[in-house]
Order: sequence, then C-alpha cells, then structure tokens
Amino acid sequence: VLLTALQKMALGQTSLEKATCGTIRARLLKIATVVKVSVRRIVLSMPDIFPCQHEFALAHARLRRLRQAS
Repeated sequence: VLLTALQKMALGQTSLEKATCGTIRARLLKIATVVKVSVRRIVLSMPDIFPCQHEFALAHARLRRLRQAS
C-alpha cells in the first residue's frame, strides 16, 4: 500500500511510473546507504554509482512539497 501511494504521489513521469512494487523496492529502497544521525538532522550518504539517483531525488522533493502543503 505504501509503495503504491509513493508511486502515485511521487513517481509520476519517471522511469518508475509504471513499475511493480518489487521493482520500486529493489531500485529505491534496497540501496547501501550510510546514515548519520545528529541532534539536528539525519544525513544519508548514497553511493555515487546509484543508478536511480534522479528518481530518488525527484520523489524526495515531491514528498517534501506534499508535506509542506499540509
């Protein structure tokens, strides 16, 4: 349900627009990421060769806009 909502709200007009939930999970969520947590923020460090960087950044920006609109 969450991946379907992500697909509808944030992945429109990307290469993952019509992807299955398994594909979205494999390409966007199952990545090796270093998470650094401090008092004020959480920093995610993704590998430079991450193939879906553009889709991830676009989905993140769209979800932030949805959050700010609420």
